[in-house]
Amino acid sequence: MRSRAPNINRSHVHEAMVQRLTTEKPHGKDATLFPTIRELLCFAALLGYSQNRRMPLDRGKGVEDVSYQQFEGVGADDLIFLIAISETKDPEILRDGQEGKCAEIFEEYANGGLQIIHESLQQFGGEYPDRNILSMMVEQGYLAENNEETDPSGIEF
Repeated sequence: MRSRAPNINRSHVHEAMVQRLTTEKPHGKDATLFPTIRELLCFAALLGYSQNRRMPLDRGKGVEDVSYQQFEGVGADDLIFLIAISETKDPEILRDGQEGKCAEIFEEYANGGLQIIHESLQQFGGEYPDRNILSMMVEQGYLAENNEETDPSGIEF
């Protein structure tokens, strides 16, 4: 039986952006861009992993944590382990007792992804974070570019 992994940490470096993306509704929208911090961290971890941007947390600036229970039962804990095994290429990382290492790998990729999002918001102005993130995803080749203006209204993260 697998031990429970530790809480997932995020650096205070991006806390203002994290709060903005998870609590503020974009212009004219009824919901926040990311309904939970967990969902933002999962998106950021995948983005960080896809761009090989693994950044240790600057613990000197402080950290916030998300209870590991928030990741269980919704498949997000599987993502933590998937990223860890993809990074290490070693199934031993999935052994009982390695949960802390898996969490650390996830945290570092999430931190890298948050940095990518931060850079994107700066590049595109940041006034419309939903449009800025979609523009970044088109620019990076994650979404196909079409001839019409990208409309984020039908996309949920």
